Formats: sequence, structure tokens, C-alpha cells
Amino acid sequence: MSIELTAALEQLGEFTTELAEADIPYQLVSLTHSYDSNGLLTQRQREVITEAVERGYYDSPRGCTLVELADTFGINQSAASGVLHRAEGRIIKQFLEKPF
Repeated sequence: MSIELTAALEQLGEFTTELAEADIPYQLVSLTHSYDSNGLLTQRQREVITEAVERGYYDSPRGCTLVELADTFGINQSAASGVLHRAEGRIIKQFLEKPF
């Protein structure tokens, strides 16, 4: 039998403990980690990152410049750079599973 289970890691641990205690053999074939991305970025960071992606800021060659992106939000280049840098840092640290 094959089943797919979506649960918190703690719940998975409890489930496998119950299987072992009931002497039910099992094999864990795959484990996938996911997270709620809504808490990862601030609303402002999410807005700026989303706009940057949609406008091609991360494309090569770039679809828009930092100045153009900043103008979209009515902020200066330095402020836009700071928002992007903090958001990128959080995304990268989450990807590498390090605390931010």
C-alpha cells in the first residue's frame, strides 16, 4: 500500500511511532518540506519583489532597471535597493534553511 500524508513534522513523528508500536512495517520513501511563504516577507517586500519579477528585473538581460522599479513605487533607488536586498536575503536564507 502507498499513501501520501501531509502533516507537520511532529505529527509525522507521532504517526511513525504509532506504526512501530503496533508492529506495522513501513518505509518512508520521500519527505518534502514546505513552509508558509506568507510570513517570509513583509507586505512591502512582497510587493517590490513581485513587481521586480513581473517587470523582468531578474531576467538577463534585465527587463527594467532599479531606477525604473523604484519609480514605480515613488521611492528612490537606494530605498528600492534596500527593500530588494532584505527580501532577497530572507528568501536565500529560507532556501538554505538558516534563521533570518
